[in-house]
Amino acid sequence: MPPTTPQPAPPAVFSLPDLAITRAAELRRCIVRLPQAEASTALTLVEQRIEEAIGRLGLEDVLVFDVGGLEDGWKVVHLLEEGSGGEWRAMGRFIRLAAIYRLTPNATLPLRLSADALPSPTALRQLPLIMALYKTIGHRLTHQGTSLALQQDNNDGAYRIGDASFRVVPLSDLTANHPYRSGYQTTDPVIRRDDYLYRSFSSFLLRTVLERWCHDEGMGRRWVLHAHIGRNDPRYRRLLAEAISEKQQGAIAADFRVDVGNLNHTNPDDSRRVIVSGFRPNEDVAAYLSVSDGYIFLYRTERSVGDRSQPLAVRFPTSMPRWRPVLSHFELVDDVINRGTVLG
Repeated sequence: MPPTTPQPAPPAVFSLPDLAITRAAELRRCIVRLPQAEASTALTLVEQRIEEAIGRLGLEDVLVFDVGGLEDGWKVVHLLEEGSGGEWRAMGRFIRLAAIYRLTPNATLPLRLSADALPSPTALRQLPLIMALYKTIGHRLTHQGTSLALQQDNNDGAYRIGDASFRVVPLSDLTANHPYRSGYQTTDPVIRRDDYLYRSFSSFLLRTVLERWCHDEGMGRRWVLHAHIGRNDPRYRRLLAEAISEKQQGAIAADFRVDVGNLNHTNPDDSRRVIVSGFRPNEDVAAYLSVSDGYIFLYRTERSVGDRSQPLAVRFPTSMPRWRPVLSHFELVDDVINRGTVLG
């Protein structure tokens, strides 16, 4: 039997290398030359890749991209695959809180973004990555009628979101012993706003949504109780300084300090907001601890379902189970929940 003649390999379904995505003009030329059948198959593969990336980053509940064609699809893929993934996860947590505080249109998720309005690869690299990601969604957020789009504030490198003006603090400005130097991320850098120094842009966003952008539609900051622990109490100092893990304590932290605008201030006031609810999918209540000046305050958006004569666990059935793991980890349950001063 004569040997069979090898059949020619079928044309590659999708031969555009990933590197081409950073070269928009070349990518566009490649797409135009693709036969219609291959372009259709390629678009299906790109849409699958978008879906996989959104699932891996846990963004299914917060973002939807309108993809009109292959070029748009590759722009979305490129955006979703930028960075380590931590930047997108941080943005997802912020968007969920923003929705709870009524900063999104009609307070509904997911946000729908048009792929053709996404930044080009060149524009992405003009900002720290997490700020570039925020810029893609900021124009969809408002606070009391004011847009929360990221804007250049002036020619001195400052930026503005709403009425909040800030600037990026480069690593080189931090002294060797500055606590924010360790773990500094160029993709999520230290931020200066007036007298406040934030460990990261994501910390700035979280604290701002909790305490400045929290007044739409009567949300506000609702106190539950407060407790004076003391600045020098070792448990308080641990709560203020130790890493907070979503996996271990079920919480995330936003760190900042008041240093009167002086990075070398000898006695800055360190603060932390420990968010225990509102940043995960399907949570509709925000709750957090304010840790500052030796005090711990508990705040929530949850409305009380009872009067002050009833236990806190009855009045706040969603928030209380979220506060306890953090306070238990630092051995502060008795001091805060059992002996704290209950507020209105």
